[in-house]
Amino acid sequence: MNSHIELGRIAGIPIYLDMLFVLTLLFFGSRYFTSGDTQVMAMGLLIMAGLLVSILLHELGHVFAARLYGVRTREIELTGLGGVARFANSLPRSVLAKTVIYLAGPAVNLVLWLGFDQVALAVAGLGKSMAMWTFGNLAASNYWLLLFNLLPAFPLDGGRTLEAWLSAVMSIAWAIRIVAVLGLVVAFGCVGLALQGNLWMLLLAFVLYQQNWAALQSVGGLTGGR
Repeated sequence: MNSHIELGRIAGIPIYLDMLFVLTLLFFGSRYFTSGDTQVMAMGLLIMAGLLVSILLHELGHVFAARLYGVRTREIELTGLGGVARFANSLPRSVLAKTVIYLAGPAVNLVLWLGFDQVALAVAGLGKSMAMWTFGNLAASNYWLLLFNLLPAFPLDGGRTLEAWLSAVMSIAWAIRIVAVLGLVVAFGCVGLALQGNLWMLLLAFVLYQQNWAALQSVGGLTGGR
């Protein structure tokens, strides 16, 4: 059974929505939808829609930055842990080009964070508390998306960028080893947060551990000869 559906196309690129992404939004939106207050429920729905659009715009940031270097995109999928843009051809060798492509997504979140924050301040001055609350939440969400994606771990943008720069001064194998080890540290850090009651962090920790452990093993572990 197909677990994702096509939402449409942007600039000819198909956009897929994984059902796990819907479950993730429902998980984070449950506090709004179970409040019993119709206004809070409506604001929660807007926040969930805004979060979906924010993640999509993050991926489109990668896509349009890649186009500057002649890299085509096969598809974008919104998954349970965010989104992924799958490129149709290899990225350029240039470290600068890779940096621009990888960091274009977080740059979008930076702009959205600052933009939503300014809108929240503007509507607060008009006495619209619910609108301020909505835009404030969207600003905070993009702030955390920005920070999270900059972490030095695979498959995050920060990890990919660090790998690109390290591979310019050492072998690709050692660049991957360093990022993968840092990624494992990040994964265990997420476990620590999960033990404080944030169960979502436990799933995130598992995915990060799996991705970075696989990357480490792909180059023969810490002492591989490659």
